[in-house]
Amino acid sequence: MGQKKKDSDKGSQNSESAKNAKNQQSDDEEPNFSDPEGYVDISDDELLADILQDKPREIDGVDSIIAVDGLPQVEPERFQKLQNVVIKIFSKFGTIINTHYPLQENGFNKRYFFCEYSNPESAMQAKANHQQRLDKQHILFVCSFTDFKRYAIYFLFQLTTIQSTIEKYGMVSEFLPIFNMDFYLFGGEFVTLKLEDHFNIFCLQGWTDLYVQWSPLGTYLATLHTKGVALWGGPEFTRIMKFTHAGVQFVEFSPCEKYLVTYAPQTDQVNRKLVIWDIRMGVEKRSFNMSGPCVWPIFRWSKDDSYFARITSKLSIFETPSFGLLDKESLKVENIKDFSWSPTDNIIAYWVCPNDQNEPSRVVLMDVEIRTNTQFNVADCKLHWQKSGDHLCVKLDRYGKVKKEKDSANTR
Repeated sequence: MGQKKKDSDKGSQNSESAKNAKNQQSDDEEPNFSDPEGYVDISDDELLADILQDKPREIDGVDSIIAVDGLPQVEPERFQKLQNVVIKIFSKFGTIINTHYPLQENGFNKRYFFCEYSNPESAMQAKANHQQRLDKQHILFVCSFTDFKRYAIYFLFQLTTIQSTIEKYGMVSEFLPIFNMDFYLFGGEFVTLKLEDHFNIFCLQGWTDLYVQWSPLGTYLATLHTKGVALWGGPEFTRIMKFTHAGVQFVEFSPCEKYLVTYAPQTDQVNRKLVIWDIRMGVEKRSFNMSGPCVWPIFRWSKDDSYFARITSKLSIFETPSFGLLDKESLKVENIKDFSWSPTDNIIAYWVCPNDQNEPSRVVLMDVEIRTNTQFNVADCKLHWQKSGDHLCVKLDRYGKVKKEKDSANTR
């Protein structure tokens, strides 16, 4: 018995010595943290699914909020009734926990409000059901609150009247001081002005019979109809002027938006196929008979609306506000092919290409404001420039009286 115990103690000591030696050897070696071959790790989603489910998310705050535009503006006495109708419409998408209706100084509500749902899914469903109809005159447009961040990185579109329209609806001007006004214009049954992908600022059924067109500075929006053209604009985006021209198919604005050109190629009124209008006065300034096929635009305008011109076999330059030919005649320029106005001065560049290939082509610059004037029976001429060079005085002595004296002398 005693011998067995000694052998057992000796074995333990040997085992412990071997273990210590092995540990000493391991300490001397560099540790290896690599996974063994065939090892498959467990993802955090599987291991901590129940914990990660309760992890707070930053988007929960604003992702549950929608902005709704297009409300009618009502007096304080009717405001509660409006709220009840709106809540009834949007509560079908989920539980509403909060709403906010900004008010004007006179107590009337603004044309938009904010609605917070209990979860983002309800807000997304409300956004998906865009353009809810409140009544016959009002359509509600829905935009998620997170979209504001995307809109805010774009540059402000240079359309002052449309900015006024946006300010009328309030929401964009208050929350988006910098945004891109990307307008999509649809002909047909509906015409809609859209801010980017979602936010509609104006929508009208049957707004045009053909198409719509903006003026160069964005002051007016032209809609074409069977009987003529209507111009829209101003802070309330209402109809400003209408121009009667049956069968109109093309419109063009002058660069400074003083004049409007309408063209009805198939009209029975031969002498009124093309009409130029004074936009502010709403009156016709001149009409033209366009014979044969024409390339639109027919006239090209100078940078300041002072002149407009076209080419046929001649170069015809008209001046405003008289709308007569410059110097009362067209310029005879043989083989003229094309022309273009300078964007900064009233200078025309035109191209002449002779039919004979041996003759060189020419590009000519012509200052329209440098005039020529033809006078007859001139005996003497005196020229006097103003010191600043803005005006030239021409004093003419004519032969008329001399001829009469000669005629009377011959009869004696």
